Amino acid sequence: PYVLEEMAAAQNNDVNAFDKLLFKHIGHVGSNTVRSFWLGLTRGLTSHTPTGDATKRYYQHLNRLSANLALLSDVSMAVLGGSLKRRERISARLGDVLSQLYLASAVLKRYDDEGRHEADLPLVHWGVQDALYRAEQVMDDLLQNFPNRVVAGLLTAMIFPTGRHYLAPSDKLDHAVAKILQVPNATRSRIGRGQYLTPAEHNPVGLLEEALRDVIAADPIHQRICKELGKNLPFTRLDELARNALAKGLIDKDEAAILAKAEESRLRSINVDDFEPEALATKPVKLPEKVRKVEAA
Repeated sequence: PYVLEEMAAAQNNDVNAFDKLLFKHIGHVGSNTVRSFWLGLTRGLTSHTPTGDATKRYYQHLNRLSANLALLSDVSMAVLGGSLKRRERISARLGDVLSQLYLASAVLKRYDDEGRHEADLPLVHWGVQDALYRAEQVMDDLLQNFPNRVVAGLLTAMIFPTGRHYLAPSDKLDHAVAKILQVPNATRSRIGRGQYLTPAEHNPVGLLEEALRDVIAADPIHQRICKELGKNLPFTRLDELARNALAKGLIDKDEAAILAKAEESRLRSINVDDFEPEALATKPVKLPEKVRKVEAA
């Protein structure tokens, strides 16, 4: 927070102002060093949080990584000086850490702004855990590639006094998030608020939403037919299944229409554009008359 003011004071030859800012800057770096080491040693347990619910530890982890980033930035600037701008891998990694902290903060803020619904927690857990894991990974990569190895060793001791701890989201959490996104529910509606979901011809997202609703409506009918027939049938060719089941009296006309609609929506969602071979074949280019005359000459 003092660099720009220090540069301005140096350009204006204001020694008194520069000295004051320099000592403030040194104190700030010292504070960041102690804070980074302490929060790393305690894994952020002593830092203040705005809430005591399931997201409390995430705020503490962000406090810790923010202190780590501040220390990394200050030391990188002090050690590398102007060359930091040319060492783009180092500066890019600092930016990556900041980006991940921003994303995690955005997840927590949205969760808070929308009323802290417990049903949204799997999404919160996934978003923050992924950001924490990536931020720590990038910090480790930066330290592994820091030009001054002595400073890198000291920074590693300050930032990771007990080693790395963050893990990527588990398969179980992946499954919980996928389940939320695959079934219409309040959480899914909240994260999709503002999207254009009308099933129009040129709106594939809206058509996918319509297909999801149609398939969900057809699923219990399909399961009942399988139960009546005593065998598991694939969830394909639902229109044929509807005709056969209707002929056997297993379903009524309305249910047959639901199955047929689901099959239409399903095929529309998974089919890809296809073209006749002739349309894809290369064709001779007809050159303008002037070009042909020049080539002939």
